Amino acid sequence: MTPTREEIASRVAAIVADALDQPAEKVTPDASLVDDLGAESIDFLDIVFRLESAFGLKIPEDEIWQGAFEGVGDDPDLLAARLAELKARRPGFRWDRFPERPSRADLPRLITVTTVVEDLERRLAEGAEPAA
Repeated sequence: MTPTREEIASRVAAIVADALDQPAEKVTPDASLVDDLGAESIDFLDIVFRLESAFGLKIPEDEIWQGAFEGVGDDPDLLAARLAELKARRPGFRWDRFPERPSRADLPRLITVTTVVEDLERRLAEGAEPAA
């Protein structure tokens, strides 16, 4: 049985809080894992491993942060269009501290509990590859 969005969000928040050694109340849906919770690249590997274990699926290392930016490549116009869509869907995100014209290197700063939940929902709905 596929977990509900609320169940996924609860598990993701608990995993993120534990992996980043943060109090649960600080791990909000729109908190940036990088800017608000202090995640570094090694932390993302740990989080991905924990998510794979918790949800029984395989997540390629470089895909956890892509979400709405999959297929953007280095096209600045496409990147700007996807950011505009994300801004409309995520009014609670701290856009004031995000660069006006970001590069691909800035994209991991957009990872939140909500973006991870959305990615997991998509993977579970598509019948993602089970973890080995």
